[in-house]
Amino acid sequence: YIVAIVAEAMTAALAAGRREVDWGGVCLLGSVTALGGGSGRDVLLGRHPLSWVQHPEYLLITCGAALATIMVARYMRHLRYVFLFLDSVGLVVFTVIGCNVAMSLDMPVVVVIAAGMITGIGGGVLRDVLCADLPLLFRA
Repeated sequence: YIVAIVAEAMTAALAAGRREVDWGGVCLLGSVTALGGGSGRDVLLGRHPLSWVQHPEYLLITCGAALATIMVARYMRHLRYVFLFLDSVGLVVFTVIGCNVAMSLDMPVVVVIAAGMITGIGGGVLRDVLCADLPLLFRA
């Protein structure tokens, strides 16, 4: 889970860096991207407290990862494939976690699948919307 939230916070930092967002915006975008899908899922399923409220250290981890990425962004193109791999792993981990959360609440199969999808893609969609981009999910 930690690898997943770090990878997603890094994607947000790179997107923020392309738009010359300040450090506070980088932290916010990193946290929203990394934790937004799970938060959306939990709100829709009525599951409280949200993960980042129950574990506030997740906010520190995501902000730290986003800020660290900004500092080493010029070297990221050399690590592109490692980064893409970690991003993919994050997507899979988030999707599985979303499915497990819904299953633990004894939800129907269709809700389990939807919860996995929301958890997996929600943060990336929020990142793209906040960056005024058409979300990757909606592109051909």
